[in-house]
Amino acid sequence: MTRALIKNVVLHKSSLSSLVYHFARIAFALAVLSLTGCSLFLRSTPTPIPTQTKRISPTGPASTLVVFLPGRGGSIADFERQGFLSTLKEAGVQADTLTVDAHLGYYINRTIIDRLWIDVLQPARQQGYQRIVLVGVSLGGVGALFCEREHPGAADALVLLSPYLGDDARLFKRIAAAGGPAAWAAGRDLYTGGVEEQLWTFLGQRSETLPPTWLLCGRRDSLGQGHRLLATLLPATKVASIEGAHDWPTWHALWRTVCFNSDLFEAEKDGIAAPR
Repeated sequence: MTRALIKNVVLHKSSLSSLVYHFARIAFALAVLSLTGCSLFLRSTPTPIPTQTKRISPTGPASTLVVFLPGRGGSIADFERQGFLSTLKEAGVQADTLTVDAHLGYYINRTIIDRLWIDVLQPARQQGYQRIVLVGVSLGGVGALFCEREHPGAADALVLLSPYLGDDARLFKRIAAAGGPAAWAAGRDLYTGGVEEQLWTFLGQRSETLPPTWLLCGRRDSLGQGHRLLATLLPATKVASIEGAHDWPTWHALWRTVCFNSDLFEAEKDGIAAPR
């Protein structure tokens, strides 16, 4: 019954605020359905959204900020607990980090994109950060993508760790039959259809104008069909997969790979992105 109700919801083209709110509500429902089932106990959603800042560079505030968005059921402490911050330091990355407490409540009350834009990304620019890297895990990856749709250029790079990209096999078949996401999305309205259709319309039409985007996922991930489809839109050098599932050990191993063996933080390692 829950799936039927979700699939019948349509996002109507209206004001930006209304679009964001409607998207967030549906995205929450889809992600909960796909990953773990419904949650009846939601945490409070204070404004501004709580964040936690850590400095990796020993010489003071850096010019690069790495913003972390947790997945469904995640917490503000997860990225430090799982070694993401220590990996940055170990890799010699000169950057500050900011973890956002973007939990389920902000999706269900339809404020997640506004909170990211107003409380996190705009203030970061005002504080002088020249480069923002937005890292989203699972549901956080969806938030990162739709934030880019509503606020193009808000981040300078995206790192998507096992992002939720839908689970509708019929939609994936239609996209494949059309010749891929770009062909399927051609001529479609960005705000027509359900959240999965809107997501793939956006990706099909705007993949070439996305900021540098990395897709990192496990080959046994339950959301793998969407990952494989997104991989066709990205440069091969920015797609990495390993044996693994939808879990922290897989994400941590992939994060180490991108921090040590890619050009994601090339400038921050060479000292080009010097402290402010």
